[in-house]
Amino acid sequence: MSLVLMATGAVTSVGHSVEAACAAIRAGISRPRKLREFRVVEEESQEDIPVSGHPIRGYTEGFQLIGRWLRLARGAVEDLLSHPNVSGRPAAFWEKTGLVVVTPPADDEVFLSAPGGSLEQIRESYLQPLHRSLGLAIAEPNVELISSGHAGTAAGLQHGQQWMASRGLERVLLVAVDSYLDELLLQQLASHRRLKTEDHPVGLMPGEAGVCLLVETDASARRRGEESAIRIDTIATGREPDHFGSGRQNMGRGLAACIQDVLSGLPSPFEGDVYADLNGEQWRSHEWGCVRVHLGTRLGAARLHLPVTYVGDVGAASGALGVCLAAHDLSRGHGRQACSLVVSSSEHGAVGCMSLRRSNT
Repeated sequence: MSLVLMATGAVTSVGHSVEAACAAIRAGISRPRKLREFRVVEEESQEDIPVSGHPIRGYTEGFQLIGRWLRLARGAVEDLLSHPNVSGRPAAFWEKTGLVVVTPPADDEVFLSAPGGSLEQIRESYLQPLHRSLGLAIAEPNVELISSGHAGTAAGLQHGQQWMASRGLERVLLVAVDSYLDELLLQQLASHRRLKTEDHPVGLMPGEAGVCLLVETDASARRRGEESAIRIDTIATGREPDHFGSGRQNMGRGLAACIQDVLSGLPSPFEGDVYADLNGEQWRSHEWGCVRVHLGTRLGAARLHLPVTYVGDVGAASGALGVCLAAHDLSRGHGRQACSLVVSSSEHGAVGCMSLRRSNT
C-alpha cells in the first residue's frame, strides 16, 4: 500500500519548524555546543572535559527524559497542525486516524525501573499523557507504541499500513522523539565509549529532536480532493542478528536485505539520494561498508546524506527526520532522481528502509 505524505512537523536544534529545520540542514547550518553539565575524563591528561552536543537551546532546558520527550512531541505536532492540509480539521477527520508513537528502546537502567518495568513506565508516563494532551479525536484503541529506536519510523509506518488495511483507518499520525541529552543516558554512552570526545573522535555527538508525519491512503486523499507532492512507496523492516548490542561484528546483512527489498521495485542501479543514520561510530561505518558490498552494483553512485552532521544523533527521531529531509528535497527538485531512500539501523538489531518519490512521476 503506497502512502501519501500529507504533512510533517519538527523541532530540532537548527529550527523549531520542519521548514526551518530542513532549510537549515540543506544550507549546512549546525549549532553544536559544549554540554557544561556533563563532562568526561580525558585519558591522557586526566582532566575533566565537556562533551559537545546539539541541545535545542531555549526549548528543552529544565526538562528531563520523558518530560523532554513530551516537550519535543507536542512541539512537533503543533508544527504539523499548522500545515494547510491539517489546520482546522474536524473531529471526524481524526476519528479515522491512528496514532503511532516511536521512542527509544525501553531501558531499565536509564529509567531506574525494576527489571522489565521501563516499557510500562513509557506507556504510563509518556504515551498516555501525550495522547491526552494532543486533544485530537483519536480513539485509544488506535494508539500504539513502537520502541524500536532508530528503525522505529519504518516499523511504525508498516504498523500504520496494517491498521489502514484492517481497521478502516484513512490515515496515521506518527510521532517520533528522542534525546540523548539526559544525564543518565550520557553516562551510559560514555561508559561504553560511544561519545565523541577530544581523545575519542569515532563516537556520536548527542542530539535531540521531535518529528511527526501524517500519512494517508491514496484513496482517502483523492476523496477529500487533497494532493501531496510526495508518496512513500515501499517500506521494508527486518533484524540484524549480529547487532551492536550482541557484541559481534555487524556485517550489514539485515540492513542490506531491507534495502534490497526496496530496490527490487526500482530501476537498477539506484543512483539517487540516500538519507542514513550514520553517526560517527565505527560499527555503523563498518555496517554501511558491508551493505555496499552485499548490494554490489545494485546500489550505484548514490548520494549519501548524513543529518547527524547538523543536528547530532537524534536516535528514534532520525528515521522520521530523514523522511522530512527527503520529502523537502524531492518536492523542490533537489533530488538526483525522482526517488530517494531513507535507511535506519538500531544498535539493538532493528533495521528499516523506505523509498519516497515525487507524486507526479
